[in-house]
Amino acid sequence: MNQENKKSILIVDSEPEIADLFAEMLLMDVNPYIVTTAFTGKECLSGIKKNKPDMVLMDIELSDIGGWDLIEKIKTYNPDLPVVVITSKTPQINDMFRLSQVSDYLMKPVTLDCLHMAVRDAIEIPSLLEQCVETFKDYRDKKDMMYLLFLLLKQSIIDRKRFILMRQLYPDKKLEHDPGSKKLLDNLKEKITAAQTEIKYFKNDRFLLA
Repeated sequence: MNQENKKSILIVDSEPEIADLFAEMLLMDVNPYIVTTAFTGKECLSGIKKNKPDMVLMDIELSDIGGWDLIEKIKTYNPDLPVVVITSKTPQINDMFRLSQVSDYLMKPVTLDCLHMAVRDAIEIPSLLEQCVETFKDYRDKKDMMYLLFLLLKQSIIDRKRFILMRQLYPDKKLEHDPGSKKLLDNLKEKITAAQTEIKYFKNDRFLLA
């Protein structure tokens, strides 16, 4: 992938070694990202204005500003900028009303596949939905196919969120002693992969040529 086509991610964590770990994990993805880091809320806001990242991956436990307050500032600056929270702090009741502000809420330690999936969702799905809407305007005669695509996208998003949640509840060590849950997760991952393949046909506009 050309450097100019790569998506950029700003990682915000008060612990530099943790930020570096997440950066390494993101660089292991099939399509590696351009990654920058910040260690305070102030550095985060400065980095957003300077580098204009495509997504922010952040902890909500920072030294200089509350994480949710920082998210509000980010959304004030750019309402469409996706934010994925990754933290060791269990969400509280009040946090549940704030979760709509973020694309995902991940608990540390996070697995590699969960991190990659959450980041892809945050970056790809908004633009894909926008592409659906734009394409629908030009291909109203294919509205039935478009409706099926919307259903596929909706179910795929639900399945991916379920997968991420289950992987947080069932880490590898726990799955070693729970073959039933492992099989369920494996089947869910296969379903997600199959849906991604179908969605790629849309992204390449192949079905529009049929």
